[in-house]
Amino acid sequence: MKYIFKKRWNIFLISLLDFFGNIIFLPFKLFKKKIPGNIGKILIIRLDHIGDVVFSTVVPQNLKAHYKGAKITLLVGSWARDIVINNPYIDEVICYDAPWFDKDRRGLSEIFKFVKFCAELRKHNYDIGFDLRGDLRHILLMAWSGVNFKIGFGVTGGGFMLDKEIKYRNNIHPLEHNLDFLRGMNISIVNDRLQLYSSSKEKALIKNFLRKNMIGEGDAFAVIHPLSRNISKNWLDRRFTKLIAILKKDYGLRTIVVGSGKDKKQIDKIIQFSRVDAVNAVESVSLGALSELLERAGIFIGVDSAPSHIAALCHKPSITLYSGTNNPDEWVIVSKNAIIIQKDISCKGCERTDCRDNICMDLISVGDVLEAVDKVFKK
Repeated sequence: MKYIFKKRWNIFLISLLDFFGNIIFLPFKLFKKKIPGNIGKILIIRLDHIGDVVFSTVVPQNLKAHYKGAKITLLVGSWARDIVINNPYIDEVICYDAPWFDKDRRGLSEIFKFVKFCAELRKHNYDIGFDLRGDLRHILLMAWSGVNFKIGFGVTGGGFMLDKEIKYRNNIHPLEHNLDFLRGMNISIVNDRLQLYSSSKEKALIKNFLRKNMIGEGDAFAVIHPLSRNISKNWLDRRFTKLIAILKKDYGLRTIVVGSGKDKKQIDKIIQFSRVDAVNAVESVSLGALSELLERAGIFIGVDSAPSHIAALCHKPSITLYSGTNNPDEWVIVSKNAIIIQKDISCKGCERTDCRDNICMDLISVGDVLEAVDKVFKK
């Protein structure tokens, strides 16, 4: 088994777990369970980050087409709810903020909450479950929740608990991982494109928001997303300040800055020092309404985070500032209208969430971004 861990200690511990797990589960493996013939309830697990959830939107429609009449439940963190709540191919959205993806939810009490949550899920009697991430904890969740037929990647251990293990390919785009799930289940792919849906309420919200900020139907504006959850992906605030000012002065573009609630004060400062009439949309534009806002924007500029992928889904000209944290070949923006700015440095692919030097972002200049803006408008 090839694990995706980089630390040898993690590989050793999980190898040990799988060794004993395979021995214990061997009697069950001798009588290989078949996929249920009549599937009425499907559970899809996607508890990680918003971007990962976006890449998973390719799955529900294809499952609906294959398992006609089945009810599809998507299990996500509360931070990703707005992304999927309007998807017509998802019948139910259940939120669970997994402590392994939420730094504010740590401690012994979370173990009891996890066990209690699994007990609640057990009442749903799911016929089949998909863990799209390939996470031992999610496999445990399916097992303890009584999911009848469990499918997933075994790349972080626990493959012995799965009824069907999907082959994991390294160094491919997350979208391809999700399509591999469907192929591994011999499910015909009727649509291989990512999908986002806005409600009529969100459409009206954006229309009123733009009118309130005196941005007309035909007015061009830029949307900027300056802050990621991972500090190592962030650009310097003062450079965003300068960029906003230049977009107004030289391109005649007003800027709408988006982000999460905790970013409001920092975004306020970025706008304040730009000394132009940019708009802080943190409290006005929800994640679910973001795609509607981007549909109306002229250009998107941001760091490597979910909004950059949402902009791509809206086929919007976009510029993404990539740190050295992730490999852009694996997380490339799925759009012909996207420009990626990343400096080639020796520590690229470090996967650090926090970096003292952050040289990969420091090397990106305002001039680099403006050069990309010029390319966009020349097109």
